[in-house]
Amino acid sequence: MKKIILLLLAVYSVAISCKKSVRQPVSYSIETETGLVPQDVYLPHTGHKYVELYVKFLTGSPTDSVTVEITGLPEGIKVTPQKSTGLPTYYYKYVYSTENMAIGTYPVTIVGTAAGTEPKKYNFNLVVIPADCASLFIGGLKGTNSCSARDYNYNATAEVTGTKNTMTINNFGGYGTQTNMYVTLNCEQDSVYIGSQNIGNGIIVEGAGTFTNNKMVITYTATGTVYETCTDTLSN
Repeated sequence: MKKIILLLLAVYSVAISCKKSVRQPVSYSIETETGLVPQDVYLPHTGHKYVELYVKFLTGSPTDSVTVEITGLPEGIKVTPQKSTGLPTYYYKYVYSTENMAIGTYPVTIVGTAAGTEPKKYNFNLVVIPADCASLFIGGLKGTNSCSARDYNYNATAEVTGTKNTMTINNFGGYGTQTNMYVTLNCEQDSVYIGSQNIGNGIIVEGAGTFTNNKMVITYTATGTVYETCTDTLSN
């Protein structure tokens, strides 16, 4: 009986020893400071942008290092440092640099690697914006308007205001050359904002929308001498 008990104890000890020797590779995530996956980064066409990523320990071996690298960078955009290695949890702090970079959207990838695990890949965009986003639209614009009771095309003109990322649009909505609407652009959200305002000819307009490098799509309401809700596409 004693021999059986000793044998069972020996088998149990070996099993426990084997279990303890199984090593689990590190599991981690790469996040922004707000806990999101890496997001699009907006860059000036000439200048610098500082970014921090959070390489977060989840489970597994706390002594396994994680390497993070930015790949697929276009010519004209540099990152310092492009690669970082450390024990999670740690911050990967780096800076993008540009000089006369063409305005546009450039896809890149962040790749995380650690021993014994598959690489983690996060795809996002570097969006190069001008110093003044309103400059994308200054001059003649072609409008295509879809309203609650009618659809039509018209021409408008965008002019500078002297304030960065703002402009006025003459004849917005085709409401007449005596009308001028003040517009604010948010370059890092690709958004358009039109606060409630009397644009002339007895028309009050308010709305919001989005923009790309050569097009704005604005949903607005007009009241006063005109009553309608429209989605207006303006391009140059």
